[in-house]
Parts: sequence; C-alpha cells; structure tokens
Amino acid sequence: MKTRAWLCAALGLSLACRARPAEAGPQACSPSESSLAPGASVEGLAGQYRLQLVASSGPNAGSVAAGELRLLPYKSASRPGATYPLYGAAEVSLDKVGAVAGDPASLDPGAPGVLVMRIAPRSDTAATRLLLRLGAEANRPGIVRFDGGYTVLRVREIEDDGFAGDWESGAPLPRARGHFCAVRMGDEDD
Repeated sequence: MKTRAWLCAALGLSLACRARPAEAGPQACSPSESSLAPGASVEGLAGQYRLQLVASSGPNAGSVAAGELRLLPYKSASRPGATYPLYGAAEVSLDKVGAVAGDPASLDPGAPGVLVMRIAPRSDTAATRLLLRLGAEANRPGIVRFDGGYTVLRVREIEDDGFAGDWESGAPLPRARGHFCAVRMGDEDD
C-alpha cells in the first residue's frame, strides 16, 4: 500500500510540475533586415496598431516600450520629393527606451504627435523611404527643424498585419537606437 501511495504522489507531482503551454501573447518583435521597394505604398496603413519599440543601444539598451499607434489619412501640403500621407498619435512611454520626443499623443492635424513622411527615391533603383516622426512640435507645418530632440521610426517592411523597421532618437546627436514593430489592431473606423 505504501508503494502505491508513493507512486500516486510521484505521478501527481510530475503532472503538476510539467511545462504548461505558452499563453498566447504579442508576437516577438525582431529587427527587420528588409528594405522597402521603390514603389512602396502607404495606402491601407491607416488604422490602429500595437506598437513596440525595442532599444538596442543607448541608456536603456535592452528595454521595451509598448503602446498604441493610430494613423489617419492626412490632407496636407507636400514638398518636392516628399509627401505626408498619414498623421496620428502614439500612446507610448518613449523614455522607457531612452528616446526623446515632444508630445506623441496629439491628434491635432496642425501639430500631430505622429507624422508619416514618404520620401521619394532619388533614382529608379533606390528604395522609397517611409518615416514616422514623433513629437507634435516637430510636426507643425511650415517648421524646419535644425536642432532639438527627435524620434524617428524608419519603416523597412510592410505586411498585411502591420509594419516594422528601426528607430533612432537624439537631441541633436543620436542618443538611442533600436527596432520597432506595429501590429494592426483594426481599421480607423473600428
């Protein structure tokens, strides 16, 4: 009887201590080595995203900042070689990854917290550059910034469920860098 009790206890303990299946959670955000194609389009990028920034250098290297990003169609003036197709806001603690920026949460089209800039390629073989500049003060129309703090996200790949790339922040020299992922949560009408 003692053997049977010991066997039952051992079996119960082994079942209780076995590895449990991993919980479903956000996708891992890995660095992107891709480059945008010359004709890359931002059509369809308006919407709500889970945003994750991972610091690879700077005072908070190894840290992660997660939040939300909302992008809306933007009707604004362009400049030669660049258009501003989207604007929006981000709810994310940039200081967690050592980034500096003004107010990224502003949804005011006159000073948006996030401004998407599509910079045309300089040649037929060059890649389109797609940048998200964070900080309402830097994104006011008609302002050319030469100094001050900045945080910019460079899009390197666009997928059906979001986009990814690298980021850099400084004031005025680079202070922190890393990569980011934006995973779609829903359309702007949701």
